[in-house]
Amino acid sequence: MVYNLIVTEKAEELLDQLIYHLVFRLKNDQAASHLFDSIEMIYDRLEENPYQFPESRDTNLKRLGYREAVVTGMNYVIVYRVEKHSVYVVGVFHQLEDYRKKV
Repeated sequence: MVYNLIVTEKAEELLDQLIYHLVFRLKNDQAASHLFDSIEMIYDRLEENPYQFPESRDTNLKRLGYREAVVTGMNYVIVYRVEKHSVYVVGVFHQLEDYRKKV
């Protein structure tokens, strides 16, 4: 089964901010490219099977049905929820952020 992936405008803005930070503040084009490519791979996996990633460790987010996909080799997490045949990506965050309050 293929799921419909919906990346919210907020999630796109958050990703843009992370890429901007890596490129212009940290001057690390390689990290920005790796982050972008890794997220694209996770998005592909979410379309195939969003249940392969665990439920959120935060009890409130878990109660609301959110799941978290960690970007391999980096300290970023994609927060999303599944509703029927659609996957809603609501944010891309650095793991050190208090992202649980931003969802």
